[in-house]
Amino acid sequence: MPTYSRTDLRCLSLGAEIGGAWARRLMSVLIKIRGFKPYTPLIGERIMQHERNNTYANYFDHALSIDPITRRLKFYYEGRGVIGDDIYVRFLDKDGKMLGDLCSFGAIKYVWDQPLHETYAMVRLDLREGPAPFGELTQVTFRAKRDRVEADADGLPEGVRIEFSGNLYWGELDDSFAMCLDRDGSEDDLRAAYGHAVSTIDDCLFDRKTDMALRLSGRDRSVLDFSHERGCYTFLTEGTLSLESILYVYRTRFRTNYSCINKNTAFKTAHTGWMTWYSVKFEANEEVVLKNARFQRQFLYDYGAKSIWIDWDWYHEEFGLEDAPKDIGFFQPNKQKYPHGLGYIAQQIKELGFIPVLWVAPTVEPAETEIVKEFRDSLLTDCTTWCGKYFFDISDERVVNELIPRAFEQVKEWGFEAVKWDCLPNTVGYADEWHECMKHPEITSTESLRRLCQKAREVVGEDFYMMSCAGGNDREVLMLSDVFDTARIGNDIFHWRDFIGDFVERILRFYSFHNVSFYCDPDNVVIRPEYSDFEQARSRVSAVSLLGLPVTFGDELTELPADRIEMLRRALPTLDIHPMDVRELTHDGKRFFVTLAVDTPYERWNVFDILNMQEHADNFTINLPRQLHIEQGEYLVFDFWHQKLLGIYDGDLTLELEANQSAVCAVRRLTGRPQIASTSRHLTQGAAELSDVRWDENSLTLSGSSEVVRGDGYKIFVYVPQGFVPTEGEVCDGILTLTPDDSENRKVDWSVSFRRA
Repeated sequence: MPTYSRTDLRCLSLGAEIGGAWARRLMSVLIKIRGFKPYTPLIGERIMQHERNNTYANYFDHALSIDPITRRLKFYYEGRGVIGDDIYVRFLDKDGKMLGDLCSFGAIKYVWDQPLHETYAMVRLDLREGPAPFGELTQVTFRAKRDRVEADADGLPEGVRIEFSGNLYWGELDDSFAMCLDRDGSEDDLRAAYGHAVSTIDDCLFDRKTDMALRLSGRDRSVLDFSHERGCYTFLTEGTLSLESILYVYRTRFRTNYSCINKNTAFKTAHTGWMTWYSVKFEANEEVVLKNARFQRQFLYDYGAKSIWIDWDWYHEEFGLEDAPKDIGFFQPNKQKYPHGLGYIAQQIKELGFIPVLWVAPTVEPAETEIVKEFRDSLLTDCTTWCGKYFFDISDERVVNELIPRAFEQVKEWGFEAVKWDCLPNTVGYADEWHECMKHPEITSTESLRRLCQKAREVVGEDFYMMSCAGGNDREVLMLSDVFDTARIGNDIFHWRDFIGDFVERILRFYSFHNVSFYCDPDNVVIRPEYSDFEQARSRVSAVSLLGLPVTFGDELTELPADRIEMLRRALPTLDIHPMDVRELTHDGKRFFVTLAVDTPYERWNVFDILNMQEHADNFTINLPRQLHIEQGEYLVFDFWHQKLLGIYDGDLTLELEANQSAVCAVRRLTGRPQIASTSRHLTQGAAELSDVRWDENSLTLSGSSEVVRGDGYKIFVYVPQGFVPTEGEVCDGILTLTPDDSENRKVDWSVSFRRA
């Protein structure tokens, strides 16, 4: 038997891998006749090839490579590593029947080039010896460009289509969302998602950590998806493939100092809990706070209420008093209202299991307090306004380096774990108005305020939860979005007209930022009869909950009607919900339409909330596939508030709504066997509590687990199609109602079996 050097063996093996059919036939002959064995590199040995294989291209940040054995590809991005893998190319006829893939060709030649004066590097695959109906030569070209990788084909027979598919990776999974970057502004639906949900119009993956997007497109078709089995996003395009990297999405579109939301604070999702001001205004005191905290512990804690907020009443007695008491200020809390001090109240709140939060406004004092006297040389103006009289010069070094650190050290010493920082719009407004009087007028007002707030951040630490209380205009909401964890996006909301003007209109403008850069705070959910009738109260709760926004209770809990406490329970807990569009919206004055796409390992479904904003009844028609951006098909539609199956729909659904009424409906794809239609626990109808839901075809059993709340009266509504009969229970209007044991706070397993009729 002849002998071969290691170099000979290496060249023969590699030649067989990349040389096409003739080389593989030669390898087969050598194996069978001459006793040749393919070369296997030694452990740790580095292979040096004597001929380039032309299977890699790199241009600026983007690169691609082709495995000559599997003929599948990987895409790379500098600093991220692999952003796409297992990329598969196949060919289809006009009916969608597969004709072959890259491995179906007997001969392949890899051609690398970086054409002179062109802005890309490329690898072209010259494919020969293909199956019918392919001709002598088919070419598939992959290009790495400055801002993307792309692919197309030449020489395809008439009626043959090329399809690209694979896996995508764009940042950490928890920080990467499917979104649509350039929605048509005429479409008024406000889209949200829970989990790794993807809709039919999503065109990119957005990485909130880096403010970068990876946009997918194909000439004839492009589809994003998520695979729980693979643990990553997936894609499919037809005709061509383009994966474009887009830098600084929010920073460019909104001109903000973008930073990713911090999920390491006391609030892993948007905050929840009772607040003094909207509930009792200036009647707040130690006794009232603890009374509501105890009520919240007994009736709302198990559902997800997490905090108690002491608002500005702790050192203010009225709006804009010209002669406010000089012994009440930031460093001199009102002793009559809080006789045991703020440290005591914070500790009591903690012992009840809640996070204590304090309203602060250290840039302004209500009267000539001791701190005003100490920093008299650092005052900017003594113009009386609703929140105080003495405004400090925010460009003054003493204010930044002495007053602010002392204020926030005091907050920490009292034991508060979060703050609502108010009067920021007033502060920057007076800095504009009196700018020539500032110590450093060469520094812009916004920059001065930023330096001051960053100093506070240094004192409390990166993971201390801070809300900026702003919202009058875009500047106030966004000027410090990279410093604060949450931002008020509108003015105070009490009356229904406030809700329309300062919630609906403002959330349409700012929802793109929610749970991406910061939590959008829509102000308190005020639902007492004084300000909201029954339908208005439901509508407020529904919209805030389905968008995953903060739910801050703005009512005296001990006096709130039981049916409205029940509404709050259905909105808790706040879920980790994010936007699916990067755009600003307006409304037509008729409807406010929210859609939520839910993705779990066991099921995908949608929930919508449609609100009639008019003062009269009206009919609203929703085309499910087009307006919910879901595939064509038949869907179950279930009304949450009325616990009623509306029917099975494959297109238009028309609802009649009374004035200010909203409808919250779950939309689930019809499966043809018993399936969950809804649950009673939460407005998302399963996202908050369900897990491990499955159907066993052999035993005809639907089973799963639910996180239940003690004494909640929890229900699971199961749709039973014709042809199935439950072994226990009665079906009414197509629905079998399950009532798992909720005698304790715990996860309960449940199941229901059927027989065929």
